[in-house]
Amino acid sequence: MDFLEAEGGWSLSFAGAGFLGLYHVGATQCLRQRAPCILQGARRFYGSSAGALNALSIVCGKSADFCCSNLLGMVKQVERLSLGIFHPAYGPIEHIRKQLQDTLPENCHILASQRLGISITRWYDGQNFIVTHFATRDELIQALVCSLYFPFYCGTIPPEFRGERYIDGALSNNLPFSDSPTTITVSPFHGTVDICPQSRSGSLYELTAFNASFQISTMNFFQGFISLFPPKPEVVADYCRQGYLDALRFLERRGLTKEPVLWSLVSKEPPAPMEGLRNVDHDQGQKLRLTIRWDIPNVLVKDVPDFELLAPELEAALRKACKRDFWARLQCSVPGRVLTYLLLPCTLPFEYVYFRSRRLLLWLPEMPADLHWMQGLLKSTVLKVYSMAKIQFLRLGSPPVTSADSGPLQRGTAASQNRALNLRLADRALG
Repeated sequence: MDFLEAEGGWSLSFAGAGFLGLYHVGATQCLRQRAPCILQGARRFYGSSAGALNALSIVCGKSADFCCSNLLGMVKQVERLSLGIFHPAYGPIEHIRKQLQDTLPENCHILASQRLGISITRWYDGQNFIVTHFATRDELIQALVCSLYFPFYCGTIPPEFRGERYIDGALSNNLPFSDSPTTITVSPFHGTVDICPQSRSGSLYELTAFNASFQISTMNFFQGFISLFPPKPEVVADYCRQGYLDALRFLERRGLTKEPVLWSLVSKEPPAPMEGLRNVDHDQGQKLRLTIRWDIPNVLVKDVPDFELLAPELEAALRKACKRDFWARLQCSVPGRVLTYLLLPCTLPFEYVYFRSRRLLLWLPEMPADLHWMQGLLKSTVLKVYSMAKIQFLRLGSPPVTSADSGPLQRGTAASQNRALNLRLADRALG
C-alpha cells in the first residue's frame, strides 16, 4: 500500500546515529526542498537518540543552518580536545542540555505534543517507551536527555524522567514503528530501511537488533565507530550530503519528484520516460498508481563535484559550520598538536581538577535524588544477592531424604527448621 494513500496518514522515523545524526539533517533538507508535502502532511515524527533531536528540529521548524551549526559545533569541540572524548572537559549531555535550554522556543512542548515521539529505555528492565506528550518545556528537554544518554559513555548515573530512570532509546527501539508500512524510515547505516546508504558490499547477512536491521559489513562497523568517536568536521559534513542524495534517490524511485536529477549527475543521456508515476501536485488532484523505479542510480558524494548547485542552502550551512577561527586552526595544526601533547603532563592535572569541580557544582541540585536512587539500588542489590545465597545455602544444608532411616530425616528436618528460623530473624533485622 502506498504510504501517501494511508487513511490515517504517514509518519517519519529517524534512527539513533550519534555524531552521524547530521545524515538526518541532509535527508530532511532534501524532503523539505524536493517534496515538502511529505513533511507537511506527516502525522508524527519519531526518533531515538540523535534521531529524536532531528525530529524535534522538524517540529519546531529549525533551519538547516541551525542544525548544522549545533551538531558540527560538538564535533569541532571534540576535535580541539587533546584526548578527544576521553578529555575531562568532554560532557555531551551537559552541552546538549544547555543548547536545548538556550535555543528551544517557550512553546516547544506544545508544538511537540502528539507530533513528536521520543524513544527511551527504562533502565532497570530495558523496556521501551515512546513519549508523545509533554506537559512542560523542561519535561521535553529531560525526555531528550534520557533518549541521548548512552550508559558509561555519557556518565554513570542515568537521568530521571517522571520518577523513573531512563537511558538511550536506541538500546531498545532504535527505529520506532519501522515495521509499519506507513512509516518512512531514515538511517545512516547500510540496511533495508527506506532512506539509507546503498551498500556495495557483497555481504548478504543482516543483524536485526533493537528493532532495526544492519548489514554485516566493514563499512557499518566503521560508521558505528565514528558515531561515538567523531572524525574531522569535513568528514561528518559528507555524511550530511550523502543523506541528501539518499533521500533524493528515495523520492525519484517512487516518482515523487518531477525531474530526474540523479540521472543527470551520472549520465548525459536522458532517462526513459517514467510511466505510471504519481503526480505530487495537489492542485491537479490526479492520483496515479505508484511504480517503483529500481534503475535509479546510487550517487555518492564524491560523484557530485558541485554540490552547491544541487542544494545551495545545505551546502552554505555546512561550509559555514565547518569554518574554524584562528585559535581553533592553530590548535588543530600539526605544530599546535605537538605543543599540546608536549604540555599535556603539565596541563592535564589542572584541567582535570577544574572540569571535575565544575561538573560537581552542576550536579549539586540533582545530588539528593541521585544519592537516594543509588542507596535504593545498593539495597536492592544486596537483598537480591542475600536471597540467592540463602536459597543455595538451604539446598546445600538439606540432607538427602530416605524412607528407611527416619531418625536422620527428623534430625535433618529440625536442623533445616532451625536454619530457616535463623534466616527469618536475620531478614527481620535487615528489614
